[in-house]
Amino acid sequence: MTSSRPSTADLAHFAAGLSYGDIPAPTIAQAKLSILDTIGCGLQGAGLEWCRIAQDVARVEGGTAAASAWGTDLITSRTTAAWLNGTACHAFEFDDVHMGGMFHPGALTASAAMAIGEPESLDGRTLLTAVVAGCEVGSRVGRAVGTPHFLAGFHPQGTIGVFAACASAGRALGLGEVAMHDALGIAASHASGLMGAQRGAMVKRLHSGHAAQSGVLCALLADRGFTGTADVLERDFGGFCATMGGGSVNLDLLTDGLGTRWEADEIAFKPYPSCAAAQASIEAARLLRLDHGLDASEIARVFITTSHHVHTHSGWQYRPEGVTAAQMSIGYGVARMLMEGSLEARHFSDVEVADSATVSLAESIEIVPDEAIDALGPDNRYVAHVEITTTDGRTLHREIADRPGNTSNPLSDDQLHAKFLSLAVPAVGLATARRIAENVAALEALETVSDLASLLRVPAEVRA
Repeated sequence: MTSSRPSTADLAHFAAGLSYGDIPAPTIAQAKLSILDTIGCGLQGAGLEWCRIAQDVARVEGGTAAASAWGTDLITSRTTAAWLNGTACHAFEFDDVHMGGMFHPGALTASAAMAIGEPESLDGRTLLTAVVAGCEVGSRVGRAVGTPHFLAGFHPQGTIGVFAACASAGRALGLGEVAMHDALGIAASHASGLMGAQRGAMVKRLHSGHAAQSGVLCALLADRGFTGTADVLERDFGGFCATMGGGSVNLDLLTDGLGTRWEADEIAFKPYPSCAAAQASIEAARLLRLDHGLDASEIARVFITTSHHVHTHSGWQYRPEGVTAAQMSIGYGVARMLMEGSLEARHFSDVEVADSATVSLAESIEIVPDEAIDALGPDNRYVAHVEITTTDGRTLHREIADRPGNTSNPLSDDQLHAKFLSLAVPAVGLATARRIAENVAALEALETVSDLASLLRVPAEVRA
């Protein structure tokens, strides 16, 4: 499975040849949790303004009725379904996270695999295999280019994500090794997404949908014989890693542990609907407020230190620029947590993110990068230290070694189930939400994922 120089061909060989029996039981269990969490995020996201706009465009554009747009009554083409679902699943900063790969795998892998799996009436085992294949491929591409890729200004959900979606779609489609190789070679030219999108506007939400759509399209093209750049990941000039790696590339990570160490085991989940990079600071603020019985009126100053990566991602001075910017901001998340002791979906609306008291507190929060945290390495980039000075002169400290929900500090299965219900029930009702959860829990026994897809459709009069 490896060569003298890790290559696109190695990943294609792995993804095309992966079978359900190759995957360890704990990895299958984690993939199921990813699918459940992703579906919940997609059902909730489908009702948001930016997703409704995309759905309106899809209805006007039309397309062969093949696959469901979750949370709607729309059945559309495979690529359009992947676009809408990939967008919806990443529409509210609540979807899963792969820290090493720097992306949110579920929105890409589940959306792409289901877009193929529903019209093909694939069984649950094939769907799970496709989801794992996508995570394994995408995360290794992310590790190879590393954090310099992000720091250069690229949004990995779009740039790395297209490989994950392509591998998932290709495995669901049953591509052979040659066609899978071509599909990945095509996908690299679809990689796109700029981190500037996190500051206001709606466009960040589209990066995930575009990657999912492109992944499906690339697999479909390769299935018809369309060819891609054979050495697109490892090529020195014009190759993905050399071009997008920000000057620091480790090609060995493309195949490190491939088939023996499972990246899907590293999928982690979010307790708060905000950027993963902000959540350690938010959790530290929650604990300080709880432990010391703090009221926001008692807070004179908040000082936060974290990694350079996190500071670049989420540590800028907060000002109201819309829901996206608030979800990406440490300042807003910490301020809202200190104000109310919670951070929930209701706190992210155009009105709430401009709340004057919260904005005033956020403006008093100073966030700085700490070289000592950087020295711990990229796997420890979420370390955060929060210091609060009170109006009566006390100085309170809390350090969080990892964000809540990450693999070293995981959410329980019960917490994830409760999160799913909180997102899915408003869209489909309690009875259907429970049936969805039951289907995902027993996915390996599901004869056709079309049955699961039918539960994700919502009549227009219900959603309106």
